[in-house]
Amino acid sequence: MAAATVTAAAAGLAPNAALAAARPDAAAGVGAARGTGRRAGTWLAGDTHVHTDHSSDGSTPRQLSDQRDPGDMPVQAQLSKAEENGADFLPLTDHRVYDQHWDPQWESKNMLLIPGEEVNGSPHAVVLGAVDTVVDGANPAGSAEFRHFQQSIWEAQAQHAVWQTAHPDDGEYTRADGPSANASAQGVNTVEIWNASSDPDVEIEYAENRWNAGFRFAAVGAGDSHHRPLWETQAPGNPTTWVFAADRSVRAILDALRAGHTTVGRHKSGPFLTIEADVNGDGRFEAMGGDEVIVRQRHLHRRAALRVRVQSGKGARVLVYATPGRSAGPLAEFTAASDDETYDVPLAFPAGVERHAWFRAEVRQPGQLSGREADPTLPDQLYAATTPVFVSVGSAAEPEPEIPLPAAERGADGAQLVIGEQGAFAGFADVAVADGTRHVVAEVHDDHRTTVVYRRVEERGHPAKAVVLSGDSGTARFPRIAASGKDVWVVWQDERGHEQPHRPTILLRHSSNGGKTFGKAQQLSDGRGRAEHPALAVLNGRHPLVAWADNAGGGAFDVLAQVVGVDRRPVNLSAQGKVTDPGDPDADARSPRWPASLFPAVAADGDGRAVVIWQDDRYDPDPLWTGHTPPPGEEASGGTSPDNWQILARTLPSPGADWTELVKVSKATDAASVHPAIAVDGDGGFVVAWETKALSQSGVNLSLRSARSGDAGATWSDPEPVALDPVAMSQRPSLSADPDGAVRVVWYDSRSVDWRWKVFTARLDAGSGWSAAERLTVPGNNTWPAIDGGTVVFTTDRSATRIQRDSTHEIHLIQAG
Repeated sequence: MAAATVTAAAAGLAPNAALAAARPDAAAGVGAARGTGRRAGTWLAGDTHVHTDHSSDGSTPRQLSDQRDPGDMPVQAQLSKAEENGADFLPLTDHRVYDQHWDPQWESKNMLLIPGEEVNGSPHAVVLGAVDTVVDGANPAGSAEFRHFQQSIWEAQAQHAVWQTAHPDDGEYTRADGPSANASAQGVNTVEIWNASSDPDVEIEYAENRWNAGFRFAAVGAGDSHHRPLWETQAPGNPTTWVFAADRSVRAILDALRAGHTTVGRHKSGPFLTIEADVNGDGRFEAMGGDEVIVRQRHLHRRAALRVRVQSGKGARVLVYATPGRSAGPLAEFTAASDDETYDVPLAFPAGVERHAWFRAEVRQPGQLSGREADPTLPDQLYAATTPVFVSVGSAAEPEPEIPLPAAERGADGAQLVIGEQGAFAGFADVAVADGTRHVVAEVHDDHRTTVVYRRVEERGHPAKAVVLSGDSGTARFPRIAASGKDVWVVWQDERGHEQPHRPTILLRHSSNGGKTFGKAQQLSDGRGRAEHPALAVLNGRHPLVAWADNAGGGAFDVLAQVVGVDRRPVNLSAQGKVTDPGDPDADARSPRWPASLFPAVAADGDGRAVVIWQDDRYDPDPLWTGHTPPPGEEASGGTSPDNWQILARTLPSPGADWTELVKVSKATDAASVHPAIAVDGDGGFVVAWETKALSQSGVNLSLRSARSGDAGATWSDPEPVALDPVAMSQRPSLSADPDGAVRVVWYDSRSVDWRWKVFTARLDAGSGWSAAERLTVPGNNTWPAIDGGTVVFTTDRSATRIQRDSTHEIHLIQAG
C-alpha cells in the first residue's frame, strides 16, 4: 500500500460548495500540468436514466399484465419522487420516444429538467440534451455490426447532446467474451458504471477495459427506475450522479457531463467522493476527475499527488486505483475514521505504463446490493465511485478499438466557415438571401451558455463581424431568419436564464438596413407555457409571419401563428378538431390525451398567401403513448411506437384574413411523418417535404416524402419519395426555390462510404419529378442543413481535432446547383 497522509478537511465544505481545484490551461479539460487558480462551480445531484409510462415497459402493472393493466408511473410520479430525494436535475429517458416532453406534466419548479431518451434497439444508450428522438437506423448489408450505433452517436453530437452507454454489461461486454463489436464505437461521453438494474462490478470492469484502450469518458450512475415497488432501492437518484457544473443551468450540466466532471454515490446523503490531482507538485490540485492532463515526460515531480476526499462514509473502505485497474489491486486503501476525511496519495505512472494513465477512487462497505444483478457474495458493495483523472505524456490518448472506423474522407467541397470556432459548438443554422446578401443565424454554445449569433455574408468581400442577437441571455435557441430587400427578421425561443420551470418565449428582432443593426427584441408569446421551435416567413415583403408550438393553456401543444404588425395576438391553428382529455393519471397513467402539434414550418407566395404546416399525432389511437389500457375483458392494443404522426396544414389567404380549414398533407396510415419543410416554386405552388418512418421503434430508416399544392394549400398531391435509397437514413429536409423557380431540397444522409453524415440535394423539375440525390459535402459529419435561393448552410465537425472529447462544430456555407 502506498503511503498517504490523512489531513483535516476544510470546515463546513459541503458537497454543493465550490471545489478547490485549479482549472487546466486549455479548454475541455486538456492542458498543461500547472494550474491557474480556484475552479468555480457547484456540485449538483441527479440521475441520468429514469422511465415513465411513456415507455412500453414503464411500470410494473403493464409489465406483469402484458400491457392490459393501467400504468402507475405518470411523469409527475417520477418528478415528485426525484424532488423528494433531493435531485437538482432529472431527465426522463423513455425508450425510443421523445413524447414524455410533450406531456403537460413535464414541468418542475424545483429541478432542472433535462431532455432525455433511451435510444437504439441494441445496444441501449441514453441521449441527454437532444431536440427530438435520435432514430436508430438499419445497418446496410455487410457493414460492421456497430455502424448504425456509431452514426447515432454522431447524430447526437451534431446537436451538442450527451451520448451515454446504458448498462454496458448488456450490449457491450461480458466477462466470458470481453468487449463486443459495439465497444468499438467512438465518441461516447458517459458510461453507466452503476446501473441499479444490473451488475455495477461488471460495468466498472468494462469501463476500465475501455479506459485502458484509450477511450475517455465520464462515469455516471443510473437508477433506471421503472417500478414503484422498487423505489426503496431503485428510485430516481438511487444511485446519485453528481456533476460539477459551472452554474445551475441545463447547458452547464450537459457541459459537465461531457467534460467528465462527475462522481457517483449510493444516495444524495452519501457517501460523497471526489478525486483531484496535483501533477506538477506545486501544492495546487489543478485537475479533478474527468480532466485530461498532458505532461512532457513520464517521470512526474516527486511531490505530485492525488487527493481523495470522502464525506458521509465513516467506516467504509476507500480504494484508489490506477491503470490497469482492479486487476492490479488498489494503489492505496484506507478506512474512513470519520464522516469527512481527505487522503493524499503519491502520484506516479504505474509500472509498465508509458504514455497514458488514469487514476480513480471508489468506496465500498457491507450493505444492500449495489444492483439487482450484483454478486451477493461480495463482502463489500459499491457505495461511491469517481471518474478518473487522466494523465498523458505528450498528447491526449486516442481510442484503440478492436474494430477501427473507416478512414474519414478528405477533399475540398468549396464550403466556407461562417459561424463558429475551435473548441465551441455552433449548430441549428438558418439562411436568408436578399439583395445579393446572405444572412446567416445559428446557435452558439460556449462558456456554458447558448446564444443566437447573426452574420452577414456579402457575395463579394469579407463577411461582416458576427453579432450576438440574444443579448445577455444564455438560453437562446433555434433561430430562424427571413429577409426582403434591406429588411431582415430573426426569431428564436429564449428562457432568458429561467429554467425552473421551463418557460421559453418567442422573440423577434428586425433590421431595416440589411442586417447592419437590429432593433430591440419583441416578445410574441405570452409566457404562460412553453413556446418552442419558431418558424418564419415574410408576407408581401413587409410583414413577418411567425409560427411556433405552444402549450400556454397547460394542456396539449398547439401551433400558434401571428402576422406581426397585422394580428393583435397569435391565432391557434391546430386546435380545430383536436380532442383532448385530462384523464386520471393517478388511476391510469395512460388515460390523458394531449395530442401534440409540433415543429411548424411556413412559406409565403408572391400574392401574400401563406401556408403553415406541422406534425400532429391526433390520429394516433393513443397519442403520446405506446398503447392504451384496454376496456375490461379486451386484449391490449399494443399501440404504436412511434406515434402515427401526420403533416397538417392551414392557409392564410392574405394578411388579416381568416385562416382556411385544416388539411391533411401526408395521408399515411402506416408511417410516422415528421419534421416538415415548405417552399414556394416558380409557378406559385407550395411544396412540402418531410421525414417518414415505419411504425417501428428501431432498426428502420427514415426517408423523405413530398407533396405539392397548386391551389394554395386547399388540396395536395399524393406523397412521393424523394431521392430514395433504401439502405440510407435521410433526415431533416429543408426546401427553397432556386433562382429559376425550381424547388430544391437539402438533407443529411448516411449513405457515404466513411459512414459520416453528408449533406445531399435534389431538384423538383416540372414534368420529371425529383432528380437523383447529389452529394454537396465531403469531409467530416455534415448535418442540419438549411437552404435559401441556392445557398446552403450546415453544421459540420470537420475542424474537430479528436474523435472523442472535442465538441467543435461550426456553420459552413456552400452553394448548391
